[in-house]
Amino acid sequence: MTLRLAKRDRGIALIIVMIIVAALAVIVTGFAFSMRVENKLAYNTRFNPDMDWLGRSGVELARYLLSKRAPGEEQMDALHQKWAGGPGRTGMDAMAEPEPWEQLPMTDVKLGSGSFSIKITDMERKLNINSAPEPLIRYIIEMNGGVDVTDVDLFIDSLRDWIDPDDNPRLNGAESDDYLSEFPPYYSKNGPLDHITELKLVQGFKDEPGLYSVFANHFTAISGGLINVNTASAPVLGLLPGMTPEIAGDIVMYRAGLDGAIGTPDDMPYRSPNQIGEVLAPFGMDPSAFQQFLATESATFEVEVTAKIGSDTRKYISLLRRLSPQDIRILYFHSE
Repeated sequence: MTLRLAKRDRGIALIIVMIIVAALAVIVTGFAFSMRVENKLAYNTRFNPDMDWLGRSGVELARYLLSKRAPGEEQMDALHQKWAGGPGRTGMDAMAEPEPWEQLPMTDVKLGSGSFSIKITDMERKLNINSAPEPLIRYIIEMNGGVDVTDVDLFIDSLRDWIDPDDNPRLNGAESDDYLSEFPPYYSKNGPLDHITELKLVQGFKDEPGLYSVFANHFTAISGGLINVNTASAPVLGLLPGMTPEIAGDIVMYRAGLDGAIGTPDDMPYRSPNQIGEVLAPFGMDPSAFQQFLATESATFEVEVTAKIGSDTRKYISLLRRLSPQDIRILYFHSE
């Protein structure tokens, strides 16, 4: 009996030892993981200021490039220009001695212990959802949204209710009372959209992914209002009343020059919206029908800065508003 109890005690003791060993292993593993996380946080904290300065330096480079234009291009923004990553000049001007600013790099710019790259995109290459006239919105919904004609007013009224400052719903619209019944509930914006993704909250658009996709791909919430005919894509131009995909494609190909590639030295950017008349003439169309929507300059630019220190990278996004070459304002700056 005594022998049997001794064996039993030894078995229990072994189990207890194994539990203690397992517990210690968990504790040690957790401690090691915690130390690794803390080291990583300490590393990130150490380089946070450097990363931020790289990001801000990228924005300052973008501001500088946007303040410069080649001679004869003072009233024009196009994809062949330096800010857009193009060669800088077109035609015979491409043979001229480049200015110092035209030789500045936009990628892998060395600074201190790191480097940064920038990408500048003008917002005027898209339609503005906040300032687009109601007839244009109606036309786009009717022609591209696959929506029943009887339901178009629901989209129009709901969008205007979302943007206008009051809580009085239009006949087919929706205000906060309607959205508070959603799950989760939310209020009507009663102000301009800050980002095109807000359309996902607006009555009608939130239930029509196909229509939302049309607007998300071809509209922006922040721009000067007019479309830059030198940077807009054929699908965006094709949304204008009276425009066809064929004509929109020809407008884009005209500015691409003989090689058919946009952003090369043989580009033929439009100097004024009237110049699209050369493309429209064979179709018997008057360019004045589109002038109310078009421009050849851009005023709002998104800057994407990729900062790098060692193997770590961080992306920053900034929005710039160019009031004049001497006055380019930073509307926001944040890391992703």
